[in-house]
Order: sequence, then structure tokens, then C-alpha cells
Amino acid sequence: MNLSHRSQFVIYESLLIILGFAIAAQVSPPDVYSQIIGTLVILLITLPLSYWLVYKC
Repeated sequence: MNLSHRSQFVIYESLLIILGFAIAAQVSPPDVYSQIIGTLVILLITLPLSYWLVYKC
């Protein structure tokens, strides 16, 4: 089954975001500001990484 690039991107992004939140939950304190910063960092890392994994490889 061939998946389109868009489908692959969504799958990679979803998995990387889940992994990012699991790691952030372990290493950051449980306050609102740390969670907001963690979410921004996760998105800044996972979006380009997902794009690279799907379209460059």
C-alpha cells in the first residue's frame, strides 16, 4: 500500500508529537508556562523533522 506524502507527513508528525510530549512530561516541571514553552519547542522541532523525513528521504 502506497501512502501519499501528505499521509506520511501526518503519521510522522503525530508520532513525533506524541514522543515529544512523553519526553517533555518526564523532564519539565508541571506548571503552565513550562508546558506552553515545551509545546512550542516540540512543534519547532517536529515539523521540520517530519518534513525532512517524508520529502527529503
